[in-house]
Amino acid sequence: MNGKTRILALETADVAGSVALACDGAIIEERALPSEQRSAQSLAPTLRSVIDANGWRASEFDVVAVTIGPGSFTGLRVGVATAKAFAWAVNANIIGVDTLDAIAYEISSRAVFPSAVACASQFVLSVGVDAQRGDSAVRDYYITRDSSGRAERPVRVETRYRVVSNKEWLSRGAQRAETPILFAGPGLRRVKNISALVDVEHVVDAAYWNPSARGVALVAFPRIENRDFDDVWRLAPEYSRLAAAEEKALAREAQARASAPTTSTPSLELRGE
Repeated sequence: MNGKTRILALETADVAGSVALACDGAIIEERALPSEQRSAQSLAPTLRSVIDANGWRASEFDVVAVTIGPGSFTGLRVGVATAKAFAWAVNANIIGVDTLDAIAYEISSRAVFPSAVACASQFVLSVGVDAQRGDSAVRDYYITRDSSGRAERPVRVETRYRVVSNKEWLSRGAQRAETPILFAGPGLRRVKNISALVDVEHVVDAAYWNPSARGVALVAFPRIENRDFDDVWRLAPEYSRLAAAEEKALAREAQARASAPTTSTPSLELRGE
């Protein structure tokens, strides 16, 4: 990135949210939101605290990056609303970051991979976020190692994530494939007895399961280089599925339409005189 590009990164898609400051492609500081408070209460105070602690001013930020989903309904709304208000107020560019991308980017940059991929020059990283009701929102990534063995930026296998049952998601670990597969993401925390579904050697260390503001910034770096920004007015959260109340309301409406009596329109017969 050319010049001093100051970035504010927000992560509120998960229960444990965080804020990060970055400049010129380097993470300056990352700070977790207080666990005893909801993000609606803690985000603004934490944001102000980390900015003040580093001697920055709000007007100095060039880019605001924020997770837009999939993830917690309330958390995403709070994070996106805060990011949009901040970016608009200081005339900064804004970038909406996919939660699964943020997890994959941080894992590829920091995680120590298990022995299942120790000798693999390329492997698949399957990341899942809890989608409720025993499902996860999942996307796969190709991760390739360079000549020095360092993991390069993850590449999406598919554009859109898919919502599948946790059992179906993890059962892929038992299938034989030329390219080994690893699993990660907060969706794993909702799975009981993971070891019964997948070999632990195919699971990334739990320390890297959750999305983080650092991961958000890592996704934002190449997009800033390409001047790939979002519209501050149109940016909105992307949910993996409707809320349960919304799904029930739609089901009731569909049932009402199906049971409503149909009225036939009488045909008009034209008679010649």
